[in-house]
Amino acid sequence: MIKIDHVGRRLAGSGLGLAAAWLMLGAPGQAQAVRPLAFSFGAAQTGTAVPTDLPYDAARGYGFTSIPGGNERAFSVRLAPGDYEVTVTLGGAAASRNSLWAEDRRLMADPVALAAGETRSLTFIVNVRDTALVLQETDAATPPHVSLRGDDAIGRDWDDALTISVSGAAPALDALTIAPVTARRVLIAGDSTVADQAGGDYASWGQMLPRFLAGVSVANHARSGETMKSFLTSFRWDRLLQDTRPGDVVLIQFGHNDEKKQWPRTYAAFDGAYPAYLVAFVADVRQHGAQPVLITPVARRTFGKAGTIDNSHAGYDDAVRDVAAKLDVPLIDLTKETATFYETLGPDRASAAFANGGKEKTHHNAYGAYEIACFVAHDLSGFAELKLKAAAEMPACTPSHPADPQHWALEATDWPVMRLVSTQNAEPVPAK
Repeated sequence: MIKIDHVGRRLAGSGLGLAAAWLMLGAPGQAQAVRPLAFSFGAAQTGTAVPTDLPYDAARGYGFTSIPGGNERAFSVRLAPGDYEVTVTLGGAAASRNSLWAEDRRLMADPVALAAGETRSLTFIVNVRDTALVLQETDAATPPHVSLRGDDAIGRDWDDALTISVSGAAPALDALTIAPVTARRVLIAGDSTVADQAGGDYASWGQMLPRFLAGVSVANHARSGETMKSFLTSFRWDRLLQDTRPGDVVLIQFGHNDEKKQWPRTYAAFDGAYPAYLVAFVADVRQHGAQPVLITPVARRTFGKAGTIDNSHAGYDDAVRDVAAKLDVPLIDLTKETATFYETLGPDRASAAFANGGKEKTHHNAYGAYEIACFVAHDLSGFAELKLKAAAEMPACTPSHPADPQHWALEATDWPVMRLVSTQNAEPVPAK
């Protein structure tokens, strides 16, 4: 075996190394400059052979980051921010069932069931980012960074690595290749109903969206508890715009927290600051040569006596529609679509789409998030000016004809456990 030190030299002796022709590691504490990488975990004979029990090491630049006792095989590689084309080969000597995820539970593909001795390779694009902002002359000696909170610091979205996870009752990761790629981006700004949720049974449509779009990199910058104002003051909007290029698409969905009068620092009235922020966000996106898409906030599960959803966002959904019409911006009406979705399931079954064992009325579980992401992808691919394509294996999904919550793409064992303790904190409780 060979070993590579942190400046890419071949070292004799025991231990593992990366193929010297393909990798140059940066100094410890720095991201690495990357050329195509290849790793093998099973029968595959290409790339660096990795033992199944090798833990991640920052100096080495790769290793497993699976949660002890969990149902995933998570492998991380230290990489610089950017987009990467990833090819995963699944399968092995035994039969397997594999769900593919990136970073903090971004679904990349539906589960793949393989017979003993069978393998299959899948290719997709993953966005990697960090908290750093570009330095400008008004800054101090060091540039500002995105303000992290909650479980951000222990998550996989804001670290200096790309993490690929294979989950299921019997996952089998055989080989992995990673190459930098220039890809068109779909960037997302929003709150907890859109963000990558890695705790418990919580999920959002934003983290499910990569599975439904073809040939693009989905960069989900949404965060639990965010309003448009806090998205600005925490530098999350700056970080999103920093990664926005001409031709990209930016999805914007806020409202759940902007409407909270009990949060006076960030409250924005539907007939005041809220539409003004929307106008400013649209202007920012267009200034970068990208295409904005406005999305009304997903409905809460608030059934009235007639068995229909009472609109908890009254005024806010109309404000989004009005701004979209006035500025000629593509609109996805998720308030309407998700209300239809819940009503189709009915008051007795709609809880099957929500987190915390169905007790939640705002945040979705994997099934609810998967269905809503499917609605969004269908809508996006229907806007000719966006030139976005739905995935090749696109399920039929409409709010009035959703999948049966008892029989859909994922099984309970497919859902990966990525936290030792759930630190969900989806909607922070205001201090009394």
